[in-house]
Amino acid sequence: MSDEGRSVSNSELASLCRQFSALLHAEINILEIFEALRAQTNNPYLREILDSVREDAEMGATLAVAFSRYPQTFSPFFVSMVRQGEIEGELDRIMGELADHFDTRLEDKPDASRLRGMAFDWETATSALLWVMAWGAVLVAACLLGTGLLIYAQDAVPGNLAGNVCLLVGVILLLAVLLISRGRYRSR
Repeated sequence: MSDEGRSVSNSELASLCRQFSALLHAEINILEIFEALRAQTNNPYLREILDSVREDAEMGATLAVAFSRYPQTFSPFFVSMVRQGEIEGELDRIMGELADHFDTRLEDKPDASRLRGMAFDWETATSALLWVMAWGAVLVAACLLGTGLLIYAQDAVPGNLAGNVCLLVGVILLLAVLLISRGRYRSR
């Protein structure tokens, strides 16, 4: 298929988002929504995308992840809005806002920002950085706890300030990592 036939216009995206919003608001099953959307589009490429996204959703992937597999069609803005809608439990409202967004585009051609390919994903980069920092903090905490225990093993004096400081800082770091990671998983 030519590149011309493998694109989705802004009006098609607006229609898709508006129908998605209405069906979600009517509390239709997500898999049935994709069947209805597929049946209502005339664009074979969009049908192909909807089939793939439906399969991903059926396998347990989030919609944001499923849509992100098509960066030429769904911009990082679209994917982040869907992700936020899923987190907040207001995907119907978000899809309505996305429909309004695509309706405001005057030209009926694909958004140029979607055609540039993959954009830098700040959310993934931030997640990776937090993961590295958390494991770094765990490593430092383990070293401090080990050092504190070695100081206690060598000195028979339990009041040694260096040993107490190492143990205290190590425990505080471990607790901080535990609390931060627990809060992160709870917010998902």
